[in-house]
Amino acid sequence: MVATLVHSGARLWSINALAEEFGIDRRTVKKRLEGITPAGEVNGYQAWRLRDVAIAVMGPQAAYAGDPDFIDPDKLNPTDRLSHYRAEREKSKWLAEERHLIPAGEVEQVVATAFKSLAQSLDTLPDVLERDCALGPDEVERAIEVVDAAREGLYQQLLDVCSTLNEMNDDAGENS
Repeated sequence: MVATLVHSGARLWSINALAEEFGIDRRTVKKRLEGITPAGEVNGYQAWRLRDVAIAVMGPQAAYAGDPDFIDPDKLNPTDRLSHYRAEREKSKWLAEERHLIPAGEVEQVVATAFKSLAQSLDTLPDVLERDCALGPDEVERAIEVVDAAREGLYQQLLDVCSTLNEMNDDAGENS
């Protein structure tokens, strides 16, 4: 089994490694991964993050497989289902009051502020290096290239995260 670390610290898993890890045939893994964008490569082969593919490889039932206490609320009679979802709504309200759940708007605002601060720091870095470290024009130009590449990498990672979150939200909406 070959798993490779990427910048974020997450491991990447090839089709063979996923098949070995989950104990299923590699052809089944390959078929179930259709449509899921690889996160990188391992030894020249496409590879994925385990968190991105676990449910696709094992199926949504894998989350509750083996849990004898699991009851699908959608299979309850209407009054029990109503009671269940009312209780879940009250639980969500309590979690929000206790700040275990944070409204999406607040999260977006904090993340936007953090990224603005990071972008501003990256924008001024070449000037600071030129002034405080006495870098020459060639070194400053190289610093600008490196900073621009780092910003582009962060941007791509942010797009990947947003895309994954949107897919998760879309999947949750389809299952409702």
